[in-house]
Amino acid sequence: KAAELGGEKIATYINRPERLPYTNNLCLAETLTVLKRKWQKDKVITWDGYQMRVYLLKSMVDGGRIQVSEFNFWERKFSDKALEISRKYEIDFLDAVQIVDIQEGPYNSFSGLSAPLLITADGGLSGAARAEGVPVWYPITEGFPD
Repeated sequence: KAAELGGEKIATYINRPERLPYTNNLCLAETLTVLKRKWQKDKVITWDGYQMRVYLLKSMVDGGRIQVSEFNFWERKFSDKALEISRKYEIDFLDAVQIVDIQEGPYNSFSGLSAPLLITADGGLSGAARAEGVPVWYPITEGFPD
C-alpha cells in the first residue's frame, strides 16, 4: 500500500510541466521486469494491461518526456565505485549504479530545477544515497521536494 502511495506521489511530481525526468537503461529494464512480474506471476495486470503500460513507457521515452542517460556504468571506475557502494550499504548493485549515475553521470553538473534528484520508494537506497551526498526524495514518508 505504501509503495502505491509513493507511486502516485511520484507520478504527480514528474508530470509537472517544469519537470523533465531522466533515467537510465537499467531503470527502464527494471521497470519492464516489474511489469512482466505483475502480468505473469502476480496476475495483477492482464496481457492488455501489460502491453498498454509498455506502450506508455515507450511513448514517454520516444516523445522525450523521459530522458534516457547514456551513462556507461560498466566503465571500470564507475562499476568499481558502484560495487564499493553496494558492499558498504548492503544494497543491490543496480541501486548503487543509480547513486553513481547521479554522482558521475552526464547530468551531475546540472543545478536548480535541472539538478538531479534520486526519487525512490526503496528505504535502503534512499539511506545509502543520502549517506553518499546524493539528493533524494523518499515519497513514502516525505512531502514533495521544493
